[in-house]
Amino acid sequence: MRLVTVLLVLLSISSCTDSSEVVARIPVPKNLLSQEKFTEILTEMVKLEGHVAQKYTSATKYHKLMVTSGDSLLSSFGIDKEIFESSIEYYGSRQELMQSINDGILDELNKELGELESD
Repeated sequence: MRLVTVLLVLLSISSCTDSSEVVARIPVPKNLLSQEKFTEILTEMVKLEGHVAQKYTSATKYHKLMVTSGDSLLSSFGIDKEIFESSIEYYGSRQELMQSINDGILDELNKELGELESD
């Protein structure tokens, strides 16, 4: 799925890029998702991808399911792919914000894991 690929590339770039390098900044899109909402969506996308990757080893099935499931996930948040992709581009061009988003995703996943382990 293109969204997941873009997401993974941005996550890896933001965590591996030398902080002295300058990344071209994208202007603020008209329908930019708030950092909080964007973090929430990405957290759910990571959980979705983890589930699909564990269940389906066939690349074709994995891809098809991620496309339809990712679209459904975005719809459940009331947004479309264009809004999501423009937000990815915007936050991805701002390393500090993207690192904060990554930290938020990890914090939420660790919190949920801790809750599961304590049950």
